[in-house]
Amino acid sequence: MIAVVALADCLLALLGNMAWQGRRDGSFTPENAMSFTVMGASAAVGALLAVLAMSALLRGRQGHGLARVTANLAWLRLGGVILALAVGALTFGASAVAAAFPAFGIVLAVGDALGGLVVAGAAVRRTRDG
Repeated sequence: MIAVVALADCLLALLGNMAWQGRRDGSFTPENAMSFTVMGASAAVGALLAVLAMSALLRGRQGHGLARVTANLAWLRLGGVILALAVGALTFGASAVAAAFPAFGIVLAVGDALGGLVVAGAAVRRTRDG
């Protein structure tokens, strides 16, 4: 199941890269690309965290420390996503969060980070008792 999460994060990272390329090519405005770029960067980190969680689960009880580190990094990821989106909203104004397209990217970014917390929390619980 965690492998599916890692694959989904890779696909979201690809979507974020496409938004970044679209902004560079001029087909996206910076306001539209901001939330998807943040989502893509967060998803790339999320894929790495999913691999760490999978590794912790494979190690069993010995992976509990790695699972705890992964959970702490997942919390930092969520905080980083919220902070990056807040900075983008303050930089670009209300148009960066009020329109439907950027709001969808914000929902994806925060939802993906919350999903990473669930995966990391499950790894902590499953490795605690073996």
